[in-house]
Amino acid sequence: MASSETAFLVSRRHWIVLLLPLFFLFLFAASPLVIYYFFNQEFWYLNFADLFWFLAIVWWLILWNLLFFQLTLFVLNTLVVTNLRVIENQQKGFFDYAANEFSRDKVQDATVKIRGLFGHLLNYGDVEVQTAGTQPKFYFWTYPDPEKIKEAIVS
Repeated sequence: MASSETAFLVSRRHWIVLLLPLFFLFLFAASPLVIYYFFNQEFWYLNFADLFWFLAIVWWLILWNLLFFQLTLFVLNTLVVTNLRVIENQQKGFFDYAANEFSRDKVQDATVKIRGLFGHLLNYGDVEVQTAGTQPKFYFWTYPDPEKIKEAIVS
């Protein structure tokens, strides 16, 4: 009789990992407006206004693509715990993908590390899993509710 595999936990990294990239993207997106504020009254600005706004739109298009890239990586990086194994999907780029997996029966130990004030307040942290396999340790960084993930893996 074949055993069927069912997923009972699917998790993505905590949303806090998006804060720094999004902060810089929005900061860079505001830079053409800041430049406009300081130089729009200069006598030479009228000669280059069309070029300035063209370059600003190209800049915003590039930042839009970077935002899409960051959100795509966030959504596609997942941790799946099934009744038989643990699978970590790592999307590193649009065309760079890796998947790590191990059987749950090979788990020897799991450790949770929650660091800092924000880690405790927002309940995110790292899970380190020791296995009896060719790759002895697996690290899952910045996942929400790491205790729940640990319990799902070791139970």
